[in-house]
Amino acid sequence: MITKVRVHNFKQFEDEDFDLREHIILAGPNNSGKTTLLQAIKVWHLALQKWTAERGSGSQAKKRSGVPITRKDFTVLPLREMNLLWKDCSVSMKKDESEGKPGYPRVMKISVEGRTQAVPWELSFEFRYQSSEQIYVKPAQEHLESLPNALKEFGVVHVPPFSGIGAEETRYDRPYQDMLIGQGKAGDILRNLLLEIHKKEDKSSWTSFSREIETIFGYKLSAPEYEGKPFIFCEYIPGVPEGRGKEGLPRLDIASAGSGFHQVLLIFAFFYARPASVLLLDEPDAHLHIILQKQIYDRLRQIAADKDCQLIIATHSEVLINSTSPEMILSLYGKPHCLLHDIERQQVAEALKRLTAIDVLLSEQSPGILYVEGESDFNLLKAWAEVLKHPLYDWFMRKPFWHSMQGRQPKEARGHFFALQAMAQGIKAYMLLDGDNREIADHEVAADRLVIGRWRRYEAENYLIHPTALLRFAEHHTGPLFLKGAEDYLHDQLPPAVYRSPLDQHDYLESTPASKTLLPELFRKLDMQIGKNEYYLIAAQMKQDELCNEIKEKLDGIQQALMGNE
Repeated sequence: MITKVRVHNFKQFEDEDFDLREHIILAGPNNSGKTTLLQAIKVWHLALQKWTAERGSGSQAKKRSGVPITRKDFTVLPLREMNLLWKDCSVSMKKDESEGKPGYPRVMKISVEGRTQAVPWELSFEFRYQSSEQIYVKPAQEHLESLPNALKEFGVVHVPPFSGIGAEETRYDRPYQDMLIGQGKAGDILRNLLLEIHKKEDKSSWTSFSREIETIFGYKLSAPEYEGKPFIFCEYIPGVPEGRGKEGLPRLDIASAGSGFHQVLLIFAFFYARPASVLLLDEPDAHLHIILQKQIYDRLRQIAADKDCQLIIATHSEVLINSTSPEMILSLYGKPHCLLHDIERQQVAEALKRLTAIDVLLSEQSPGILYVEGESDFNLLKAWAEVLKHPLYDWFMRKPFWHSMQGRQPKEARGHFFALQAMAQGIKAYMLLDGDNREIADHEVAADRLVIGRWRRYEAENYLIHPTALLRFAEHHTGPLFLKGAEDYLHDQLPPAVYRSPLDQHDYLESTPASKTLLPELFRKLDMQIGKNEYYLIAAQMKQDELCNEIKEKLDGIQQALMGNE
């Protein structure tokens, strides 16, 4: 069993440690390193196999030299050039870059700790780049004398996501099969795996395997046929009639079934055809309905326990995460870490469901997030910050991290913030609600490090209601010809108190949705094609003395909540 993996200069990881368990779920967003970790284990295992084959015995001098691995022999993953294994493709380091002296190799290192029959061990392999076609590998110096004999039987099998199945398939030797697996084409050897299971001396393997498929899908697998045929024939009967007879049901090629059936068939085929102490599963939930995900996952764990096999599963499945104890989940949100509590597991599940790739990126770069009811609100705040020359304007321009509540859905924003905390426990937030959300109490959406602000007016657009500012905007776009009509309209529609003192508080501004009444009708009369998402253009032309004091208060509150005293 593998208990820890440590990588140095491997692909996206410069230096990273991964604590594993006898059964572990790798959870994280796309490109967070789940598949890379599985590949690191496979690369380490390939190095072990090559070293054992060529340096298993012999002189110490031979053991101090590396074993070559060519790109052709490297079946773990497809590589155009061997330097693609190194972080940033950098395979050398210069002693003195200013003097341009020749560099020395940048060593890539993969270390694995584990237990075999309760005996702990540690084994590191160092990789040195030779050319685009070849690398050299050897154990770390401190492990030359401690290569555990038990590791000679240490087996690792990688099962990539199912990506399709061909119409025909002949027999392939094992190296070619490994190459196809490394290229993510495991479906191209599915019939070979079924044939291997059927030809095992232990006939119970095929019986058990067939029973698994029959129990899950109700399909009866026929024995694979190859002798005397140009291709491997693998068929099934789409149903198991009473009495187990065929009763006229057709025999169909396995390619005729659906992708969910293929995914399950592939996973269990690897289990039975390639018994191993470590099984790496990359998104085994792909193509599976959520009920089937849980059913397959439970069976995988049971079979793994029966066969004393360690499962390391990379997944995006909320079902798998919710079915696993927190301590058996390795989160790759932020720095890789095993979870401790149920609430952390819930955060990871929510993160997988709610967070986009941009959310993940910005959460690593920003101290906090702003929640507003829509893009119009965000653009208004940005425009007002520029008019006021507010310090927050720099944040709006550089890398603002904000999220739309999709209208009046503050609870959705609270759920989004809960998910973000799976990545950054210390992240802060400010939620700005319109005045029409008064029926939603603060405690219904409150959360630790989440500040809630509310406009006193009905909505943010109501702070655009300043006759002088609106008329200036109208004149800028239509000229003076229609200005008298616009002025008369505002004078007629606005209560006299609002018209005279638009910066004061008024019941009209607290109860009227200006973006649905006053403003669209004004622009219709002026024959101006301007929608709600363009109202920020009005805000951008306002003057500081036309802005209500509350606008600066809200900008101050956002800055304080997200950045403190910065």
